[in-house]
Amino acid sequence: MERLKQILLSLLYDHSIRKKLLFCSVLLTLTLASTFYWLSESFVSRLIVQEKAEYQVNEFKQTANYFKSLFADLDANTNKLVNEPSIQKAVNEPFTQNDFFQIGQRVQTLTSEINDTLLYHDYIDKIMILGKNDLVYLYEYDNGGKFAGTDFKFTHWLNESAATLLYKQQEGVPFYAASLDSSLTKGLDEKMLTNMLDHRIAYYRPIRLENETIGTIVVTFNVPEFAKEVFNSSDIDETLFMLTNQHQSIWSNHTVGLPEDFFPTLSEQSDNASYKVMKRNGNKVLVTHFQMSSYPFELMSEYPITSIVTGTSGTHTFIFLFGLGSLIFVMILSFWFAGTLSKPLLELTQGLSTGFAALNERSAIEPHISFPNFSVRWKLIAYFILTTFVPNLLFVLLLTYVHYDNYQHKVMQFTESTVQQVKRNIDYSLKSYDRLTQQLIFHPDVQQTMRKSEEATLQPSDMTLLELQFGNVKQRKREFLSMELYNQTRDRIYTGMYAGTVPISKTDPRVFERLDHSSGELQLIGTYRNLYMTPVLTFARKISSSSAGNLGSQLGYLIVNVEQDMLNNIFRTIRIGDSGYFFLIDQSGTILSHDNDDLTSHVLQKDDPLISEMMQQKSGSTFKTVGSNRYMVFYDTASYFGVKMVGIVPSAELKKKVYHLIWYGAAFFALFGILILLIATVISGLISKPLRKLQDLMHEVNTGNFEARMNHKGRDEIGSLSRHFNNMIKRLNELITENYQSKIREKELMFLEKEAQLHALQQQINPHFLYNTLESIKWMAFRQGAEEIVEMTTALGQFFRVSISKKSGLIPMTDELDHLEQYLRIQKIRAKNRFHIIWNVSEELQYSLTVKLILQPIVENAIVHGLDPMEADGLLMIKGYIEGSHMHIEILDNGMGMSEEQLQRLRSTEEDQRESNHTGIGLINVFQRLNLYFGEHYSWDIDSKAGKGTLVRLHLPVLSEGDTFTQSLSVDQN
Repeated sequence: MERLKQILLSLLYDHSIRKKLLFCSVLLTLTLASTFYWLSESFVSRLIVQEKAEYQVNEFKQTANYFKSLFADLDANTNKLVNEPSIQKAVNEPFTQNDFFQIGQRVQTLTSEINDTLLYHDYIDKIMILGKNDLVYLYEYDNGGKFAGTDFKFTHWLNESAATLLYKQQEGVPFYAASLDSSLTKGLDEKMLTNMLDHRIAYYRPIRLENETIGTIVVTFNVPEFAKEVFNSSDIDETLFMLTNQHQSIWSNHTVGLPEDFFPTLSEQSDNASYKVMKRNGNKVLVTHFQMSSYPFELMSEYPITSIVTGTSGTHTFIFLFGLGSLIFVMILSFWFAGTLSKPLLELTQGLSTGFAALNERSAIEPHISFPNFSVRWKLIAYFILTTFVPNLLFVLLLTYVHYDNYQHKVMQFTESTVQQVKRNIDYSLKSYDRLTQQLIFHPDVQQTMRKSEEATLQPSDMTLLELQFGNVKQRKREFLSMELYNQTRDRIYTGMYAGTVPISKTDPRVFERLDHSSGELQLIGTYRNLYMTPVLTFARKISSSSAGNLGSQLGYLIVNVEQDMLNNIFRTIRIGDSGYFFLIDQSGTILSHDNDDLTSHVLQKDDPLISEMMQQKSGSTFKTVGSNRYMVFYDTASYFGVKMVGIVPSAELKKKVYHLIWYGAAFFALFGILILLIATVISGLISKPLRKLQDLMHEVNTGNFEARMNHKGRDEIGSLSRHFNNMIKRLNELITENYQSKIREKELMFLEKEAQLHALQQQINPHFLYNTLESIKWMAFRQGAEEIVEMTTALGQFFRVSISKKSGLIPMTDELDHLEQYLRIQKIRAKNRFHIIWNVSEELQYSLTVKLILQPIVENAIVHGLDPMEADGLLMIKGYIEGSHMHIEILDNGMGMSEEQLQRLRSTEEDQRESNHTGIGLINVFQRLNLYFGEHYSWDIDSKAGKGTLVRLHLPVLSEGDTFTQSLSVDQN
C-alpha cells in the first residue's frame, strides 16, 4: 500500500501532464474494455447455455419419441405374437418332456414366429416364453431358439413370489430389473429367468386364452446397444445417462457417477424437463434432465460449459488483436492529444521566460501566447472522450457483433442437431411403414389371394383372410386409415376404408404406371385431403410373387393411406425458438406435413434459389429474406423417398435476445460516461486548480495587487510556469500595472465606439431598406439576363412581405397561400425541379381567415426531411377544402417518411413543448400557435411510413371577418 501511495504521489507531482493523462487513458481503457468484455462474455455465455439447455430438452423429446416408437412397434408385434393361434397352442397343449420330436416342432414354430415378428430389433438380447404346459423356451440373439425347461412348474411359479418380479410391473411397459437375488427362486429354470433379467431392460406380456393366463413372453434388451440406438449421439464432450424414474442409473456413455445434488430441484420444474448449471470436479457443467411421461425412465445429459460456449474458430484471437490494436491507437492518440493539451503551458512558460529576459534588457514585453477558447476542464473531457470513450465504443460495437455472430452460430449448431433428431424419427416411421407393408404383401394369405384373383372370383373366405391380415396391420399402425389391393389389371379386389378416404383410382390413376416402373420398393405417392378435408399421405408398392415357380412376377398393387397428423406429432413435441417451426416437403417441393393444415399439399416454387438449393443438397443451413423478415432455414433429407425436413427460425428472435446485451451495453456506457465525467472532473481539478489559482493571481495583479505569489511544488509544466510567473511579477510590477491600465482605457473606448456603430447599423436595417436592396438586386440581375436570380429575388421579397409584416393575429388564407407559393418558387429553383408540386385548394377556402405562418414550416419540414434526400421524382401535394364548419388542409409528400418510433417521439415532444410554452418555427411551433388561437376547436394528425412518405392534416374552424369567434380571437390577441 505504501509503495502504491509513493507511485501515485510520484505520478501526481514528478511527472509531466502528458504522462499523467497517458497513464489515466490507458488504465481507464484497459479497465473498461476488460470489464465490458467479461460482462458481455458472461451474458452471452448464459444465453448460449440456456439455448443449449432448451435444445437439449428438444433432443430428449425427440429421443423419447424414438423410444416410444420403438416400444410401440415392439408392443404391437408382441401383441400380435401372443395372439397367434400357433403360439397359444405351443404354450397351452401338454407335451411329453422326452418327446424330442414334439418339442422340436414347438421350438421351430416359436422360432419362426419370432423371426418373422421381432428380430428386426437388433438390440433385443433374449426372449423367453413360459407356458402353462411348463414349456420353457429361450431365444438368444446369437444362438437362436431352444427348449430350456426341465425343472419348471408354471402354476407354482405363477403363484409364488418369484413371479411378482414380472407381474408387479405393468404389462406392455418396459422396466429395468436391477440387481436380483437368484436365491429367492426355486429351480434352475427360474434362476435362468432371474439371471436373464438381471441388470437389463425388460418387457413382458401374458399370453391369454379366454381370459386365462396360459403363458408369458419376456423380452430383454442389450442395454448398451439399446441405449446407443435410442440416444444416437456422437458428441464426445457430452455425458449421457439413462435412468429409472427412481434416479437409478441404467447406462452411461462415460464412466462417471450421477450428479446426485441435481435431483432435489426436479420437482420445481415443469414439462417433464429441467436443467441446472453446477460444478463437477471443479468444472461447470450443464445438467439436463427429462422424465418420460409414458415409461418409467429418465434421460439425462451432462455437458461442460466450456464446450458449449467456446467461440467459433479465430473469434477470441480476432478480439484480442483488435483490442491490442485499439490499445496501441489509444496510446498514440493519448500521447498526441496530451501533448497538444500541455503544449500551451510549455509555450507560456517559455514566453514568460523570454519576457523576463527582455525586461532585464529594458525592452518591452511582446505577448505572443494565446489560450484556447475552451476551459481546461472541457478540454480534458474532450480528451477522455476521444482517447477512452470512442475506442471503447468501437470495441463494444465490434464485440456485440462478434457475440451475436457466435450466438447465431451456436443456435444454428443446436438447431441442426435437432433437425437430425427429427430426421431419425421420420426415418424410423417411414422404415416401419416399409417393413410392415413388405411383410404384408409377402404374407402367404395375401400372396395366395392375389394369385387366385387372376383365375377366379374371390370368395368370402378369401376376404376374411385379407380382413384378418389388414386388421393386424391396423392394430400395429393405428395411423393407417385405409388399405387397398388391386390386381394386375388394376381392378380393386379389396379395400379397408376408414375415415372417408378416397380410392386411389379416383384420385390419381397414374400411380399404377409409376409402380410398374419401380423395382418393388415402397413409394410415397403424395398427399391429398379425404372427405373430411383431413390431410392424408398415400404410400404404394408393387406386389410380386414369392413362390418358387413364379418368383418375381407381378401380382398387383398395394395402396396405403396414412394419417398425416402422425408426422405433425413428431414436430409438436419440440420447439425451435419462440416461433420457429418444422415442415416436410417431398422431391417435387410439395408440402407433406405442416402445423398449418392449410399449407399442406401446397407446392413450393422450384425456381426460388432456396428451394433449388434444398433440392440439390442433402442437408445444410442458410438464410432466407421474405419481405422485411429474415429467417434461418435448416434442412436435412430422410433416408426414404427423398423427404426433406425443413426447420424455420426467425432471425428476429435471436436479435431480440441479443438486444438485452445492447441495452446492458447502453446502461454500461451510461455509467461509463458518468465515470468519465467524474474522472475528468477529478483530473481537471488537479490540473486546473493551480491554473485557476494562477488565473486568480493574475486577476489580483489586474486589480493592482502586485504582491501576489504562486506556490506550487510540482515539477510539471504548472510548477515551472508558477516559478516563472513569480519572477515576472517581482520584476515587472510597475510596468505591468501601467500597461494594463492603459489597455483597459483603450478597450473601453473601443467598446463604446463599436456599440455606437452597432446601434447605427441596427437603425439602418428596416423593411424599406430590405425591400429596396432586393429591388436593386432584381434589376441588376434583369440587366444581366439572370432570370433565375430575378425570379428568386422577386419571390424572396414577396416572401418577406408576410414574414416580417407587423400584422399579428389572423390573415386571409389567400395571403398565407401566396406566402407559401413564393417559398416553393425559391425551393424549386434551389432543388433544380427535383420535385413536383400539385395544388388542389378550393376557391371558397381562400377567403377564410387563418393564423399567420402555419403552412410554410410544415412544407419546409416535408422538403428538408422528406424530399431533399431523393434524387428525383419527388412529389408535394397541397390540398385544401371546406367541409361543414371546418376547413381541412392536407400536405402530402412521397419522401423518406418516418418510423413509428419517430412519430411517437414527435407526438410526445409536441405535448412537452405545449406544456412549456416553448416558441420557434417548425412543426411544434405551428401546433403550439394553433393551440393558443383555437384550443379545442382545431386538431391535427400525421401519418407516415418509412420510405413511403408523410401526410400532415390540419382541421381548422372556418373564420371570416366579423363573426363572433373571430372577434373573440381578436380580443384575446389584443
